[in-house]
Amino acid sequence: MSVASHLAVSPAGYDRRIRQYLPFYDELITEAARALGYSLRPVRLIVDLGVGTAALSRACFDQVPTSRIWGIDEDPAMLAVAKVRLGRRVSRATLIEGSFLSTPIPRCDAIVATYALHHIRSARVKQAFYNRCFRALRPGGVLVSGDCAPASTDHGFAQELDAWIAHMAPSCGGVSGARRVYRSWGGEDTYLPLAMEQRLLSRARLRVDVPWRRSPFAVIVGVKPLSTGNQR
Repeated sequence: MSVASHLAVSPAGYDRRIRQYLPFYDELITEAARALGYSLRPVRLIVDLGVGTAALSRACFDQVPTSRIWGIDEDPAMLAVAKVRLGRRVSRATLIEGSFLSTPIPRCDAIVATYALHHIRSARVKQAFYNRCFRALRPGGVLVSGDCAPASTDHGFAQELDAWIAHMAPSCGGVSGARRVYRSWGGEDTYLPLAMEQRLLSRARLRVDVPWRRSPFAVIVGVKPLSTGNQR
């Protein structure tokens, strides 16, 4: 689904609207890019899943100016915005139209995503996807995801959701309007609890850390162990 359909906003208006919907948006982007520092190897190629307007890609370039970006998004209008945002750095980026669930992921040093992997609809499918990411990463590489990763209990998530709804309310005509908007995302979004995300990454043989969390949002890092072989 395109961002225009999913969020009822044009790609050009995405940056303003997304901040009205998501608290800590800019902080999460910054912390996700900073988490590239968890890599145990030089970061030369970064795969950005659901590249969107390239806010994360640009932040990654700020962290590792010599890197290259391989970004994928199934919305061609968003890719056009991404090209503009990257400016001169677009020459260091390859932008692909497609779904990250079906498009082959190239061999890389880092895989990053913000507000993208919640479009994976089940834990089973996400586990298979994390296994693919493990295979694509070079030894010592990192998988970084910044997304909604709520508490494990219904009561805990309800408290976190109340704070999220309060953030959205001024731009949605009040609390009831914010709750309607949130419910409208249910057909597309699946928010797995933080503890489950950690289990899935561990099962994919990644070493997991959580360098940043502002409930219900988190930046989760999975590091592929260094190989004793001759892989590069």
